[in-house]
Amino acid sequence: MSENAPGARPGQDGAAPHGARPLIPLRQEDAPTLDPVHYRVHHLTSYRYAKPVTRNYGRAHVEPRATPHQRVLSHEVVVDPAPARLTAHTDFYGNSSTYLLVDAPHEQLDVHSHARVSVAERRYGLEPMSRPWEQCTPEHWGAPMPGASLDFVRPSPRVPGGTAAREISAEVFRPGRAVGECLAELTALIHTEFTYDSAATTVTSTLEEVLGARHGVCQDFSHVGVAAVREAGLAARYVSGYLRTAPSAGGALGTEPAGEMIGSAASHAWLSVLVPGTGWVDIDPTNRTFVDQRFVTTAWGRDYADVPPLKGIVVGPPGASSTLRVAVGVVPETAGTESAD
Repeated sequence: MSENAPGARPGQDGAAPHGARPLIPLRQEDAPTLDPVHYRVHHLTSYRYAKPVTRNYGRAHVEPRATPHQRVLSHEVVVDPAPARLTAHTDFYGNSSTYLLVDAPHEQLDVHSHARVSVAERRYGLEPMSRPWEQCTPEHWGAPMPGASLDFVRPSPRVPGGTAAREISAEVFRPGRAVGECLAELTALIHTEFTYDSAATTVTSTLEEVLGARHGVCQDFSHVGVAAVREAGLAARYVSGYLRTAPSAGGALGTEPAGEMIGSAASHAWLSVLVPGTGWVDIDPTNRTFVDQRFVTTAWGRDYADVPPLKGIVVGPPGASSTLRVAVGVVPETAGTESAD
């Protein structure tokens, strides 16, 4: 385990070549338990069309999901103009999504997601996080594990096998190394060697393009991490969600980042790795941290293509263009705004 993790055993391979690794949140019997943090979450996706469109059909992954560390207290999706159809769906991986159909001419589409969630702290067992990573492959899972799927071990449409990510994987997953050490180093390596650049990629950029340019955004860094983990034969899933934001004068929709966190102005992404004995361990290479109470989870899948915040089909005049605006607020509730659970 990392030498900078309280209560952990020293690593076998000395100091990390990429600087200090993120602290690994380990369970300690004498450590005080942090109270859950209650958030109000508002996600706005707004499209404006140069010419009126006649039909809009979409699917939104914007509802926070219940997890061992997160409770969903309330959730509502509001669409303007009023949709002809608005239905809920739960997919194969347990994610909730909303299907919408606007079947009348319109020049603007606004999709609002309003939620209240409670996020608890995450702590992982010292023994599972200290075991060699080779003991975390499917043949060591033993009894069926909740949420475990071989889908998260195999290549997927946006995370193909045999890419340059195998070089990162070989550097991080060295023989006999503790899995906690590997995850801490992977987080630090991607954060250090890749540059956050919102103009460098689009949602259609390939993994090989990101690996070649070493520039991208949270979606890209998560795909790199997932690819490196799967190259080692471990299960990794792509996670979408939000980061805590600072309150604004207008209320909950505060789109300024809280502290120095990167990626809080819109939806965020990170990855989760299955470690037998302690469950899914989430890491965020964009912000060089293990996921904690600053994060709100909405959905997970094999890669981005499984859980985009909003995708769909628009029917309108040929060549009609559109502009997109996204705003996200994830603001802690104060004593005066909390309601009974």
